[in-house]
Amino acid sequence: MRIGLVLNILDEEYQTSIYEGIKQRASELGIDLICLQQENNGFSEDSFTASFPKKDFFNLDGVILLTSVLEDNNEIKKAEAIQKIWGKIPVVSIGQKIDGIPSLLVNTEKSMQQLVEHLVEEHHYRNFLFISGTPNHHDAIIREEKFVQALKEYKQKIPEINYNVQNGWFTERGAIMVMNMYYQQNPDKNPDVIVCANDNMAIGVYKFFKMNRDSAHIKQCAVTGFDDIPRCRFEMPSLTTIRQPLEEIGLEAVNTIASLLEGKKVADEISLDSKLLVRESCGCNHGYGDGSKSFVEQMQANYIRSEQLLRMVGHIGQELNDGENESGLKQIINTDMEQLGVENFCILNFVEHSSDILKTFESPIQPVYVRRNGRFFYEFDGNRASTLGEFYDKYLEYDENHPKALVVKLLYLGNDLIGCVLYDSLVDVLPYLSSISINIAQTLNRIIVSQELSKRSEYLEKEVEKRTKELIKANNSRMKVEAEVLRITEIERQRFSNDLHDDICQRLAGISMLCRSYSNQGTPVKKDQMLELAQLISDTLQTTRQYAHNSYPVELESLGMDHSLSNLCNSFEKQSGIKCEYEWAVSDSVSFDKRTRLNVFRIIQEALHNVMKHSKAENVKVSVEQSGRKVIVTISDDGCGLPRMTSETIKGLGLNSMQYRANQIGATFEIKKNKPKGTCVKVTLAIKQ
Repeated sequence: MRIGLVLNILDEEYQTSIYEGIKQRASELGIDLICLQQENNGFSEDSFTASFPKKDFFNLDGVILLTSVLEDNNEIKKAEAIQKIWGKIPVVSIGQKIDGIPSLLVNTEKSMQQLVEHLVEEHHYRNFLFISGTPNHHDAIIREEKFVQALKEYKQKIPEINYNVQNGWFTERGAIMVMNMYYQQNPDKNPDVIVCANDNMAIGVYKFFKMNRDSAHIKQCAVTGFDDIPRCRFEMPSLTTIRQPLEEIGLEAVNTIASLLEGKKVADEISLDSKLLVRESCGCNHGYGDGSKSFVEQMQANYIRSEQLLRMVGHIGQELNDGENESGLKQIINTDMEQLGVENFCILNFVEHSSDILKTFESPIQPVYVRRNGRFFYEFDGNRASTLGEFYDKYLEYDENHPKALVVKLLYLGNDLIGCVLYDSLVDVLPYLSSISINIAQTLNRIIVSQELSKRSEYLEKEVEKRTKELIKANNSRMKVEAEVLRITEIERQRFSNDLHDDICQRLAGISMLCRSYSNQGTPVKKDQMLELAQLISDTLQTTRQYAHNSYPVELESLGMDHSLSNLCNSFEKQSGIKCEYEWAVSDSVSFDKRTRLNVFRIIQEALHNVMKHSKAENVKVSVEQSGRKVIVTISDDGCGLPRMTSETIKGLGLNSMQYRANQIGATFEIKKNKPKGTCVKVTLAIKQ
């Protein structure tokens, strides 16, 4: 059987005392207990119900709820909200009545009347300052109402009775702030007695008087509290208070939920009486507690223990601030938990950090440090696949000697939930573990950030190395392409030189020989001979123009790209005998710079040269078309297709020169098989704005 205990935070004695009673009774009945500390208040209804882990997270059979976690949610239909969270499993509330849920309440009316009667009748106090708790808090409202009601009854008989009510938020600091504000507003009006709605605020009033002991206008007066936490017995003077049976409430809560789980019927409302405990702080002279030597010795021992724990917490905080890695954190925590006598302590990191509690609870956890039964528990090293609930089950499963009660303390950094600690300890150490957890959260976050930076650095180093290799490869490729371009340029120059020598020069030599022949003949040159000579000169001139055009198409500047490509295709068709279809579909608004025009022209020229030389095609199509912000140039044929690519065939086809030219103008270049047969060269060029 497993039950959950939901409360605010185990950093003050009211909640730790109830927890101790619940823990004791659960252990006696063999019930596993997990205590969930809920530190966030002021939720809307939706966020309120979403702030608690569902029962399935820890396989809970029942829940005990301290209603102090609902203090700012009086408008929420709590029974409905609780059912949204935990479904139909038994729930018992402590502190205030929730309809439809068995509730444990403390009857304070009689004891509050006895306190007022004692202060008015025995000590004849007339000026009262009442420091209430958190506004809208159920307990604060009830205690304030009973106090005011009792004083109003006395005021009818004793008109000089006066009272002032202030809110102290149930904390020592809140009470000190109230006292400062009261004396600022009433510098010459000292109260006869200060009645506090809990003991923590009464101790805060003690501290205020000690801080202002040298002030002439502040006069120390009687003080009373409420709850009877263990510490108030050892204060000087010992605190007059109303005792709530805190441990008894815890015991009875476990008995009630155990009965519900056994199918037994229980009362909707279970009331326990509070009791007035008169000590010294109200003005009575009772000495130290019961006056015994053992009481004084116990008070001294508690003081020494408290001072020791405070020093240890400070020392642990300093060590954690110096921790830079996970290994160091483990070492520090292992040593410090040994000194604190904490047998079970775990630090868990949520892999996904979020302000959404439910989402985070469902995400995997990473165990950072696991201590079980007084030793470092290596079995969980490297376990990164489980959720918090699954980890909790595994933590208990290893042997029968598992801890019967564990506390969950969530670790926040701002609004983000970054992890949690899971622990069990002696009751007097519990408040200090809450303080240590804050330092752990800071250290854990620093380690996580450091690890992320290290991973990022490694990633960047790998990316730099990868990019460097790519640049080296690209540079090598560029050098090869440039070498190939130089080689092709030399070949073109050689070819141009050969063409001049073998064609133009031979034609001119023939014309020269013909002219000499005509000059040496005895008869005048005939008309048909002159026509023959003129035709030879005309053919030579036409061939020379074609060579000049191939070297640099002048009409690219004068006539434009469309006309130049059309002439190129017509010339190709005449020279090769291969039918060449040409298509231009580019908007007149698109313009190309000189470099782009020349490189596109040369790519098409080289592709057509390859078609003529290698393809055995009957038809070829050259198209230049616009598609959005791109221009696509395609040269496709119906020839024999691409050969098996080798370094020699690549050189022979001049692919490197076409790729190089495409790179020069920022275009993409690809060559692939044409369907159903042949080869397709495609160049895609972005249009400049």
